[in-house]
Amino acid sequence: MQYLLWTALTLPVRGVLYAPVMLAIRYAKVMLSALSLVGALGCSSNGSSNPSDAGETDVGKDAGDVPLFVGPGNLNVTWTINGNSPATECAVVGAAFVDIQATFGAAMRLPCTQGTYAKAMLPANRLNVGARLLRANGTPIYEYVIPTTIVSDQTTEAAINFEPPGRLTVRWTVNGNPPGSECATTTATRVVVRVERLDGFQASCSAGTIPFTRVPGATLTGLQPGHYAVTGEIVSTSGSSSRVIQTLMADGEVPSGAAGVVVFPFEAPLRPIDP
Repeated sequence: MQYLLWTALTLPVRGVLYAPVMLAIRYAKVMLSALSLVGALGCSSNGSSNPSDAGETDVGKDAGDVPLFVGPGNLNVTWTINGNSPATECAVVGAAFVDIQATFGAAMRLPCTQGTYAKAMLPANRLNVGARLLRANGTPIYEYVIPTTIVSDQTTEAAINFEPPGRLTVRWTVNGNPPGSECATTTATRVVVRVERLDGFQASCSAGTIPFTRVPGATLTGLQPGHYAVTGEIVSTSGSSSRVIQTLMADGEVPSGAAGVVVFPFEAPLRPIDP
């Protein structure tokens, strides 16, 4: 089950089974273009060997029909450990293998010291590449994800630095004051926080903080170091209905081996005072 959850995190937005379909579409486009050109050359009324628009860009109604992502591309994954070459650092951290999950099915297990992995003929698409650093007995030291975009007929470079994970804490104030005392004087009742690539969580307005310490489906605690888009909403609820009072966004940095902090300065209207 843990393997299936980790695999799910690394799957593309559209499955790799679309590759034959995209290749067929691309082939059909090329053949139709060729037939159109032959028709233009053969049906010219003035006998000219070149069509009148030769060398010009087609801006007709069919010019934008070709999809942005057409045909397969290639992927080249490289890794370092604590910023150092795996040739020397694998032994330092006790790592023997690296698992790379770039397609459906079993991950590709490679010697840690190899430091690189190439995969050809991947469907052009957004793709989360799974990367696991493993001990000799197969247990993970770190497990991270590399967000990539495979581009048709090009090689995408994806690099991962295996380093200690971090944490992220989201805090907030309300009208410039501590939420423990201020929330009760306002119409705000709860706060919802969403972090890029993680689940969204909510807490009572007066709680003042939400910690993020684990990737959904991961077997290890800790977040992959890096930058995350963070969205916070302060909400007013009444019975079964709710209303978003304010939405704020921030960049959350997760440092290696430490905790990053994001603070949202929410504002909320005061409760009406009964006469």
